[in-house]
Amino acid sequence: MEDKAQQLEEENRRLREKVEQLESLVGARSAVRRRLVKVVAGTFAGKSLYHSVSRLVDDLAERRVDRETIRDVAYATLQRLTRVGTITLLLALAPLTLALLQTYYLKKQNEKFDVQNKRIEQQTYLQEAERRSSLVFLFDNVLDRMDDELRRNPAGRELSPQLIGRIVALSKALKPYRFLEGDTITSRQSSPERGQLLLSLVASKLGRNTYDQIYLLADFSYATLDNVNLDKAYLANINLSYAQLKSVSLSGADLRNANFEGSEWDDAHVVFTPAKPFAANFDFANFYRATLRRCDLSGGAFAYTNFTGARLDRVVFREAFFHQAKFPLAAADSLNFDRAVLLNTRFDLPSSPTVHFSFESARVDTATFRQLDALPLRQRPQVDFSRPEYRITRDTFFPDDRGKPVIVVDTAEVYRL
Repeated sequence: MEDKAQQLEEENRRLREKVEQLESLVGARSAVRRRLVKVVAGTFAGKSLYHSVSRLVDDLAERRVDRETIRDVAYATLQRLTRVGTITLLLALAPLTLALLQTYYLKKQNEKFDVQNKRIEQQTYLQEAERRSSLVFLFDNVLDRMDDELRRNPAGRELSPQLIGRIVALSKALKPYRFLEGDTITSRQSSPERGQLLLSLVASKLGRNTYDQIYLLADFSYATLDNVNLDKAYLANINLSYAQLKSVSLSGADLRNANFEGSEWDDAHVVFTPAKPFAANFDFANFYRATLRRCDLSGGAFAYTNFTGARLDRVVFREAFFHQAKFPLAAADSLNFDRAVLLNTRFDLPSSPTVHFSFESARVDTATFRQLDALPLRQRPQVDFSRPEYRITRDTFFPDDRGKPVIVVDTAEVYRL
């Protein structure tokens, strides 16, 4: 019996030890759980909110709620919500910030691509310009041949048909191109080499028969004539369409039937002296869609000259002679026709009231006066038709049934404005 009692006591002792171990383990786990909950609650709720809520719970357990405790809970809650909102906003802005940075760097990369493409384009045009410049050797060869023929024929100043053919072929080979000017490619095509070829021909003082053959077949369109002197030059029937003429002197030049379609004139001028009948001859010249800026063409002859679609900016035609000229302009700024003679000249100018015209002491016939009277001028021209200044004899072109021109000689009375 005593042995069994000892065995039972031993088993009870072992059971108590196991129970104590289990209780200690459960207590430790509970303490860890409470500590973890406390840490999590303190982290997300904040220490101030956690402590204020704890005090509120204790007060509720004791059935007494202090006003100061409620105020602390409300303040801690508002502060925590504000802090959480700020963190949420920052987290939300992070992807947007990354997207903006990505867009910025993509834009910078595209700008570098644009610069690279621009440089490639410039290199392409420079290669084309270098290829065209190889024709300079042919240019020198033609000029040397021309010097040799002129030495053998100093009196006639005429060239052989073979050399004329080579000059014509050279003018067509010197095609226009865009080249690098400063750090940018020029906006329009041009051919400085054609301008140099034309200046060489003008300076050689060739015979008119040779000039007529060259101008009839050669191509000087898109030529560049910058700050050159073409006084008394014979340029009849020349093709200077889309050419660029800047600071060009044309006093006494013969430009009859010249083609200036689409050309750009800037500061072109002539010097008019009363001893000469005309400062320059532009009869039958074509200025279709040309642009003239700050040009002084006073004293020039403009019979049957076509200015259709042209743009004239501060152009002076003082004491010039116009006969059946056409001015259906695309744009105009300031035109000066003081003391000019206008016979059967047709005007169709822009209706803008900013255009300024001057016709002081100009002399017109009745057909031209009807055209001027219909213009949107600020000051209407006045004329006394009872006293004609003089009667002029003129040649008028009329097309026949087959479209061929018929010249009719008639007279017109001229009146002073």
